[in-house]
Amino acid sequence: MNSFLNSIYGDIYELGYGYKKAFCAVGSSFMSFIKKILKAFWGFFVFLFAYFRKVIKKYATAVIDECRKFISEVKRAFPVLKKEFKEKPFRAFIHFIKYVFHSFSVHERFTRAVLSTLIPIIAVIFLFSFSSGLKGITFAVDVYLGDVKVGTVKDENAYKESEKAAKLRFSSLGTDINVVSPEYRIALTTVNNLDDSEEVCNNIISAVNDKTVNACGVYVDGEFLCTVGSEDTFLRVCNNVLKEYADINGGTSDDSKVEFMQKLTTVTGLYPENVESMSASQLYDYMSGYSVAPVEHTVAKEEKLGDILSKYNITEDELKALNKELDTQVIPEGSVLLIKEGTKNLNIRMTKTYLKVESIPYDVVSQYDNNLHVGTNMTVVSGVEGQDVVSYTDTFIDGKKIDSSKEILRFNARMPVNQLVKIGTMGVPVDGNGLVVSPRLTKDMGGTFVWPAPDNCFWLSQRYNPYNSHYGIDIVSSDDASCRGRRIVAVADGIVTLATYHWSWGYYIRVDHGSGVVTGYAHALEGSFRVNVGDYVRAGQHLSSIGTTGNSTGYHLHFEVWLDGTRVNPLPYVYSEYLGVTVI
Repeated sequence: MNSFLNSIYGDIYELGYGYKKAFCAVGSSFMSFIKKILKAFWGFFVFLFAYFRKVIKKYATAVIDECRKFISEVKRAFPVLKKEFKEKPFRAFIHFIKYVFHSFSVHERFTRAVLSTLIPIIAVIFLFSFSSGLKGITFAVDVYLGDVKVGTVKDENAYKESEKAAKLRFSSLGTDINVVSPEYRIALTTVNNLDDSEEVCNNIISAVNDKTVNACGVYVDGEFLCTVGSEDTFLRVCNNVLKEYADINGGTSDDSKVEFMQKLTTVTGLYPENVESMSASQLYDYMSGYSVAPVEHTVAKEEKLGDILSKYNITEDELKALNKELDTQVIPEGSVLLIKEGTKNLNIRMTKTYLKVESIPYDVVSQYDNNLHVGTNMTVVSGVEGQDVVSYTDTFIDGKKIDSSKEILRFNARMPVNQLVKIGTMGVPVDGNGLVVSPRLTKDMGGTFVWPAPDNCFWLSQRYNPYNSHYGIDIVSSDDASCRGRRIVAVADGIVTLATYHWSWGYYIRVDHGSGVVTGYAHALEGSFRVNVGDYVRAGQHLSSIGTTGNSTGYHLHFEVWLDGTRVNPLPYVYSEYLGVTVI
């Protein structure tokens, strides 16, 4: 079996090797043939190059020689011709013509070379100039109404637009014009010579109506109002009306914009002679005047409010709405009251843009801390409000605010700084049975109670001093602010045994914690009790709020600790270096 496979393998190998030799032989023959063809082409190209080089060199040499002879002859003939042109111009001209023809006959080769070079160049320049000139030329239409040419337009549609504008101008005045059928004639012209639609419109009017005047027509929302002497007159009156309005209503700053609400346009051209026309002063009166005048009332001597309301059949609220600063209790004699608003011919809109600095509230971020007892909070980072600079616009129409402030742009000037507050998570100590450990045992073990005023009140205004009859500690605010209303919390679990008013302690709460330990909280804010006698409270539970009731000279918490019926120094029970209690 192996010998059979080896035999097949040998046959396949011999067959493949034979194909390889045949392919290499064919490829070698083909490449040899290609090389011969390329060599033949290269030889033919070298031959042509050498031949044309020889011919061109011979021809160029002959032309250069004739050029030199021609230049030398010109140099010899030029002084003679120059002298003859001064003395005998006609004879000099004849000699010049003869010399030119002589040059063509003698220097034929040079002349042909020059002409064969210059003529194509001149032809190209001529064609370029001619095509450039054709770019500005276009087919157009000359339009005639009878024998009168009214314009040259691009096409028939352009004329119809102008004719339509002419008819509309007269129809808006209550007058019609009869336009005869136009005659169109094809014409060639440049784009710059085409007549614009307004010029053709005026020419149409002039051709069909000889009783016209050239004026500036004023239109309000597309409706014809009047004609004035010129567009400059119209613009000057508009500016004066708007400027006067801005001066009265405080819109002269760069942050204010004053404009007419109606769309005012002008069309300068031909109008009928009898069309309504206004002078500058008349146009000013119209723009600043009323179509329906406002109704006003001047208060007479001893005139009563009721008489005024009855006379005009309006209510007191309606009168107040029209007169914002009106005091209906006392209306001085001679006061002018607005009874009914008028209707202005043109309304004026004013927009005022202004900047406003707005505060961005900060967030309070809570962070739990096992170094603080439950119910104890401490501010680590004070919150700072951010600021936004906001651009607003107010809109007024005829002096009345019609739109609330609209925000246009907001820029953040300062990001807020969040307040970081640490919240105590340390629980009240318990024994192995889960029962609250005795406060006395806690003290002996070096532990502490919950601080009784956890809302940033860590300063002592007065220590425990039994020699001065002060049997507790006075706690005040540590952030230079009044501690009024800040929380008073239970320092440990216990039962409320007293919640009352005392002549010296003020509103006072006492909590029994067991094992002979009792705590007292004095000078609480009136009405701030959150617990009652008999309530069981947990460490950190809100009892009341700091006040200054009883024998007190300021807002503070007077805190006491009773041990077996005797008041002791409370500070060792609640003091913690972490709280940073300070005596002031």
